[in-house]
Amino acid sequence: MREKIKEMKVTKVITFILPLMAVLLTVFMLRGTDAQAVKNYEGQIAYGMGEPDKGQVHEDPVDDDFTFNVVKNAARNSNHTVRKGIDVSHWQGDINWTAVKNSGVEFVFVKVGGRSNSGYLYEDDLFRQNLAGANAAGLKTGVYFYSEAVNEAEAIEEADYICGRIYNYNITMPVVLDYEFCSGSNCRLKNSGQSMDSRTSVCTAFCQRVQQYGYTPCVYANKATLNGIINGAALANHFKIWVAQYYYLPGGGDGEYYHDYPWRDTNYGGTYDFWQFSSQGYISGISGYVDLDYWYDDGTICGQDYSAIFDAGYYAQHNPDVVQAMGNEPAALLQHFRIHGMSEGRQGCAEFNPISYRNEYADLRHKYGKDWRSYYNHYKTFGKAEGRHGTGCENKMLGCLTTYNGIDYSAVYDMHYYLAHNKDVANVYGDDDVALLRHFVNNGMKEGRQAVSTFNVISYKNLYPDLRGAYGNNLPAYYLHYINYGRREGRVAIGYEKNVQGRVTTYNGVNYSAVYNYDYYIAHNSDIKKAFGDNDTKALEHFVNYGMNEGRQAKAEFNVNAYKNTYSDLRNAYGNNKKAYYLHYINYGKKEGRTATQNLDKVVGATTVYNGVNYAAVYNYDYYVAHNRDVYRAFGTDDAATLAHFVNYGMNEGRQAKSDFNLNAYKNNYGDLRNAYGNNNKQYYLHYINYGKSEGRVAK
Repeated sequence: MREKIKEMKVTKVITFILPLMAVLLTVFMLRGTDAQAVKNYEGQIAYGMGEPDKGQVHEDPVDDDFTFNVVKNAARNSNHTVRKGIDVSHWQGDINWTAVKNSGVEFVFVKVGGRSNSGYLYEDDLFRQNLAGANAAGLKTGVYFYSEAVNEAEAIEEADYICGRIYNYNITMPVVLDYEFCSGSNCRLKNSGQSMDSRTSVCTAFCQRVQQYGYTPCVYANKATLNGIINGAALANHFKIWVAQYYYLPGGGDGEYYHDYPWRDTNYGGTYDFWQFSSQGYISGISGYVDLDYWYDDGTICGQDYSAIFDAGYYAQHNPDVVQAMGNEPAALLQHFRIHGMSEGRQGCAEFNPISYRNEYADLRHKYGKDWRSYYNHYKTFGKAEGRHGTGCENKMLGCLTTYNGIDYSAVYDMHYYLAHNKDVANVYGDDDVALLRHFVNNGMKEGRQAVSTFNVISYKNLYPDLRGAYGNNLPAYYLHYINYGRREGRVAIGYEKNVQGRVTTYNGVNYSAVYNYDYYIAHNSDIKKAFGDNDTKALEHFVNYGMNEGRQAKAEFNVNAYKNTYSDLRNAYGNNKKAYYLHYINYGKKEGRTATQNLDKVVGATTVYNGVNYAAVYNYDYYVAHNRDVYRAFGTDDAATLAHFVNYGMNEGRQAKSDFNLNAYKNNYGDLRNAYGNNNKQYYLHYINYGKSEGRVAK
């Protein structure tokens, strides 16, 4: 990196022009190899450098080994754009950066500081002014540090030093290690006695440290250094390379280089990204000489500008734990901020608070959630330029997310209400509106949670039987109906949390209202209430599919046992098919005026016919169950089953089923029957039915 004296004054005396040109031409023709460049390492100085008080005088990376139209042979990527640039330090003095920009220069490298031969680090007097001016002019800006590091620890120290001073500027170009020997016997870099591997490791340590700060690292050296002092090829595998190789201006004097940007090519054989080809450039806005550079831009350089999110003084003041652990050095504070502070959501400057930024912009919350680092990166890369605010919403969240997978839930969801009324959810997700909405959609609606003051899913369900009939207990369907239709239809969604309206009585197209009332059913069947609560659809479904078969009473006006007991024609038709009695009453009985509440314990017109035989002469249902309680306990008011028992068992057992007929009396009264039937009890009953009664025989 050329640290030149203000300007090399060349006084040309007219009378010496022709002889001097002849001499220069002769010298030019005799130059031929890299020997001159290597010789420059041994102290052959073309002109003095800018830090003589610090013992620094740079070598001159001149290389006359070129011919016109040399093909550039090793730029990193053939798909590149060639850009013009300069590098500057305080030796250029005050610079008119607008003029520099307007001259066609696209990028600049600014010297930030260096290390003296005595080992101490120093700042360039004008680096802040130069960085601010270059940034303001819109130039792509990088920085360099003049290194005298003789070990990896010093290289890391230098990287920390430069990165700790540039974070408040928009650094869009590499952070460069300027690696070159100074002349004289006291050059600590030249006198360090390091091997090529050791020197390469020093460069690597600097570059790796720079990468930790998020910048693109680069090594600057001349062609001879890259080929023989450090391992340029190895470094190029991982970092950017800036080669210095000067050519004399054709037709100029000895030591006169290009003053502008010719279309020339370096013959350096290694991989490189930048080429410094002259230290004698003339650029508008700069008094005197300035280094000229080419950049073969392949789009792979990343920069940083921490100014929008970090200030070392602020960070130290508001994070005493960090100061206690890391000290007050800006580089150490920046390193902590990048590695830990951003992930932890620590505020790095007065201008930007990540909590406020997250609270204000729903689009970012949806994208980043609680990935705090992403908020910092978005603000410094896009947000500030977009005019987004970095503070002001620390304690309030704006535009809380209500859209999930393309559906706007705002009609049934408000984040603040959801948080306030669902503490378990708040404890898990805090104010993460993305996670809260996701929970509401995927879990809260299924659980029937209320998320806005104007919508209660239980109330909505209770109020509208058409919805209950359509959705049953599918709670999310009620939320979605209100979002898509109900709100527009003016339906009410609060106020009926404990009061079901218009209880459903129709199931699969059949209206069960003649035999069913929801309130009666759950009041008289506690197991149903426990199972289905106020879900009238489920309660009706149970009644139809189970309750009728079980003979459950579901309305005061209909008792299936009373209906069955009262009408023998129905008993003859349906027997014990209880459901058939309900359906008969619905379809016919109610219209026919049949009663369904009387005779709960009394069978009217109890049957006496079994398999075509009328047992009325020996059997009366009421008498049989009254005098045979075991039979009543077994069959109750089921007159058909009771008669069947009498025929199949009772007669054989000699049970009396009617006051007019007693088996023992009939048997004792008639010897002819005893001779005929002996102990076959059933035959006595049948004989009386078929013959005895008509013969006038006595059976009591």
